[in-house]
This record gives sequence, structure tokens and C-alpha cells, in this order.
Amino acid sequence: MVHQSIVILSIISYPLFLLIQWRFSSVVAVASILLACIAFPRCSVSKPKNLPPGPPRWPIVGNLLQLGRLPHGDLASTCRKYGPLVYLRLGNVDAITTSDPSVIRQILLQRDEVFASRPRTLAAVHLAYNCGDVALAPLGPRWKRMRRICMEHLLTTKRLDAFARHRAHEAQHLVRHVYGLCWDGDRAGINLREVLGGFSMNNVTRMLLGKQYFGAGSSGPQEATEFMHITHQLFWLLGVIYLGDYLPFWRWIDPHGCEKKMEEVEKRVDDFHTKIIEEHRRAREAKMEGLAGDSDMDFVDVLLSLPGEDGRDHLDDVEIKALVQDMIAAATDTSAVTNEWAMAEVIRHPRVQRKIQEELDSVVGRERMVSEPDLVHLNYLRCVVRETFRMHPAGPFLIPHESVRDTTLNGYHIPARTRVFVNTHGLGRNPDVWDDVEDFRPERHWPEDGSRVEISHGPDFKILPFSAGKRKCPGAPLGTTLVLMALARLFHSFNWSPPDGLRPEDIDTAEVYGMTMPKARPLAAVARPRLPEHLYL
Repeated sequence: MVHQSIVILSIISYPLFLLIQWRFSSVVAVASILLACIAFPRCSVSKPKNLPPGPPRWPIVGNLLQLGRLPHGDLASTCRKYGPLVYLRLGNVDAITTSDPSVIRQILLQRDEVFASRPRTLAAVHLAYNCGDVALAPLGPRWKRMRRICMEHLLTTKRLDAFARHRAHEAQHLVRHVYGLCWDGDRAGINLREVLGGFSMNNVTRMLLGKQYFGAGSSGPQEATEFMHITHQLFWLLGVIYLGDYLPFWRWIDPHGCEKKMEEVEKRVDDFHTKIIEEHRRAREAKMEGLAGDSDMDFVDVLLSLPGEDGRDHLDDVEIKALVQDMIAAATDTSAVTNEWAMAEVIRHPRVQRKIQEELDSVVGRERMVSEPDLVHLNYLRCVVRETFRMHPAGPFLIPHESVRDTTLNGYHIPARTRVFVNTHGLGRNPDVWDDVEDFRPERHWPEDGSRVEISHGPDFKILPFSAGKRKCPGAPLGTTLVLMALARLFHSFNWSPPDGLRPEDIDTAEVYGMTMPKARPLAAVARPRLPEHLYL
């Protein structure tokens, strides 16, 4: 029995350490799981014969112990072994996972009415205003209403067009900023994570809050730092695999105080949003009626002007905060991560950079800067973005879905409240879908008929940059524009190379797991201007 316990300890403690990515120091936590597993020898848990195939499970913890530091890689391997649709038992939660285009199409489109809900996780409760936003809310009337507000009042073509001049200003600020850094003489290169993060953040905050957080005339470094810190903490906590969501007894153990951290960040986020709303209310009160037109309104102004539910004069503050938070989360870290990966891969492949610049010189020329109307004509650059989404999706999984009732999928029984993990990283590297999956080759996306390259899932569901169906990202057009504009400006304005002493192939491509998947180390590169000097000023 002692020997058996030692074996079980060695099997359990290391995967759990990998799963939660913290030092597993709590004796109570280890003992709780060990006692549960030792009390019941590993055996095959009874199940209906028509559940999808999947790996054997431990009692109590199920398949949780089979997930390591990179769960998307573990689940992709599981799908290769057991088939395109795999069943897992994660603690007390039924789950399925897939990286197969046909199964994904069924889940997101053909069976959307069943699978379009969201699980009520502790992170969503604490950090998304009790699941009161658009991204993390379960399916229902409240979610429909909040999404309708986004689509009809915030992310309309007219509203986004009204901010085109702000985006143009930020694109020029990006080029001017990099041009200034070129002359600093830092042989270690420009930190592109900082540059691209500032570009994404400024675009979003100017539309959302009426503020520029980085650059000349910005709201100030202290507020910008606070804003960035809160945003990064949100993403970190939303991406944590918290065992309390799968093992209820874990919540009263919680050896690392994860739920307490959620509550602390919840308060900081709420205080920040309260401050923003109060600033806008004071500004509205100070304006004379009719002085400012609709085009001068940022998103918070728009939300403050909308009527509430059940005859109320205004939206509830909690609703406004939830929508503001969704916009910040959806459009900042994701586009910055995608752009950093695209820059890294293109610099690693000088041939690709030359082709991008040849296309830019042909479509735009060298006597002016790229503008938004040019983006639809940059087909090769659009292929580069698609290839980046294939190899390095902004997140390793789509935000988890949940089935609202019992159903069937691929001929298998799927219980109600089954959690669905669509593995976008595994999809992009699925050898049954793509050849040479580790090669960055934008040409694979070039259409045979020469038509415009669409940056979306398309009918084949081979990439999923913005999901699909009811849960498709409502900000997809804006996100595409921000990614394309940043890359077009940077490659049109500069030649890029690795820092001194490095070859292109030496650029590191290690990744870090989370709600988004950035490079493990920020990308540094050397920029050399390639256009007439007056265009940078």
C-alpha cells in the first residue's frame, strides 16, 4: 500500500503542478486529491456506450491530470489518438474537444442553438460582472440584448467609419514612433511588443473612452500604466485553469488564493470603470445641448445615451461596465499578439518580407503612406495574416462553449451542460487539414481564381480567427483592419531584420499558454526606413 501511494503521488503531483502552473506547496491540497484517488483504485468509470471515445479517467479528478503546461497540445494529441471528437471528464464536468473542421462546423453553425451557451466559471462571475457581458454570458435574453446593443449602436459601419480619422492618426503615430526609435542606435533592436501594444491600446481607447493612452498628448503615463496592468491581470486570470471550476472542494482549499486574486482584480477593474463613467457624465453635463454631434461621441458616450430595460431612462452602470470591458479585452491584447507573431514570422522569412513589400510598392507606391482603402487590394499581406492565424491563433482555444441540453454529435451522445473546447491551435496544425504544418507559407492561402483573400473561417472552417455562429466576434471587421493596417504601415515604411548577431532563423518562437498566446519573449528587431524622409514627419 505504501508503494502504491508513492506511485500515485509521482503520477499525480507533477501533472497537477503543470496544470495550474504554480508551485504546489500546499500539503492539504495534495493530501485531499491523493486521498480521493487512493480511496478508489483507478478504474474505468461507467458511461453510456455512445459517448465519444476518450482516454481512461481517474475517479474524482477524471482527465484533469492529463493536462500539462500546454493543454492545447495535450488535447490535440488526444484527438490524434482517439479521433476527431473526444470525450473528457474534467473533475465533475463533462467535456468534449475537437480540432476537426467538420466537427467544428457542426458545433458552431449546424448545432449552434444547442452549443452557443457559455459555462458559468468563477472567473466569468468575478471578472465579467456576474456573467453579464457579451463574451462570457450564458445564452439567454440578457446576452441577446447586450449583443444587440453592440451590433446596433457600437460596432456599426457608420460608427466605425466615424473613427477612421482617429485610426489614420494612430497609424501615422506608429510610423513616426518607430522612425524615432530607428535613430536611437540600440543594436538590441526595437521592442515590438511595446510598440504594437501601444498601437492597439490607443486605437481602442480613443474609440471607447475618448483618450489616447500612449504618445504625445496622451492621458499620462500613470493612467496608461494602470490601464495596461489591469488589462493584463484580467487576461491572466481569465486564462487560468482554475481547479475550483471542476472540483468544488478545491474552492475551500484554494492554496494559492486564486479566487481572492479574482476578487481583488474585480474591485480594481470596477473602480477603474466607475471613474471612466463618472468622467463622461461630468463632461456630458458640461456640454451645451447640440454643441457636440454624434460623430464626436465615443463608445461610453453612446452607452450613456441609450435607454435602459423596462422603461428605464438609461442603461444600468453595470451593463455599461460589462460592455466596456468586453471591448477592451477583445480588441487590445488579441490584435497586438497577432501582429507580434506576424512580424516575427515575416522577419524569420526574408522571402516573405520581400513579397509583401513588392505588393505594397505596386499597390501603394513609395510616394505616400498606406491608407485603409488600400487594404482590400493587398492580397498577399492578407495571406500572411491568414497564415499567422493558422500557426499562431490569438488564443489556443475558442472561449469554451456549453451545451444547453442533451444532443447528438457525429452519432455520439452529448450530455447537457457539456463544456466544449474548440482547439484553434490544433486546427491550424492538424496534419489531416494542412500539409507541412510547421512551415510558414502564406502562398497556401492564395485563391486559384485570384479573388480577394478573406480573413475569416470561410466555408471550409480551416481557420477560426473570430469564431462563427451566434458567438462570432462582433468586432471582427475592426480587428481585421487594425491588424492589416499595423502590418502594412510597418512593412511599407521599414525594412526589418533581427538584432545584430542573430540570423533570421534564430528568432525564437516559443509561446506562453493563456487566454491569449503571446511569444514567450518579446520580439526585438532592427528597422531601417525605406521611404522618402518627409513621409515620416
